[in-house]
Order: sequence, then structure tokens, then C-alpha cells
Amino acid sequence: MSGREDLTVAVDRLATMSSRADGTAYLSPWPLRDLRELAAELGLRGVGGLRKADLVERLVEHTIGYRLTSTALRQR
Repeated sequence: MSGREDLTVAVDRLATMSSRADGTAYLSPWPLRDLRELAAELGLRGVGGLRKADLVERLVEHTIGYRLTSTALRQR
């Protein structure tokens, strides 16, 4: 990852995804260091000790999962 601009692009890309699976597929190839930078950009705390798969899941839930859950609740 080459800086904050790339993180902004990643956040924007995650915002356009419509499934948790898409987010997981997008983030899984990332190095752990970059995932931690993304987590910091998103304001996630307490992720420093997480394994890579757990961090990917947490990032996906924080971005895509939160949005999908909110949309589903509003449609009730």
C-alpha cells in the first residue's frame, strides 16, 4: 500500500460492495500490515493482536456487514 490515498480508495471500494463475500475476497490477499493500516484508517481499535483471517472478518463486518445489516433492518 502506498499511502493514505490508497486507503481512501480501498474504503470507497468496500463501500460499493454488496456482499460480505466480495469484501472478504478483496481483502484476503492483502498483507497483514496493510490490513492493520486500513483498520486504523477506519478507526477500529483492539485489532493489533488479531490473526489475518479475523482481521479481514472484522473489517468486512465494520464496513459491508454494518451497511447490509442496517439496510435489512430498515426494510422490516
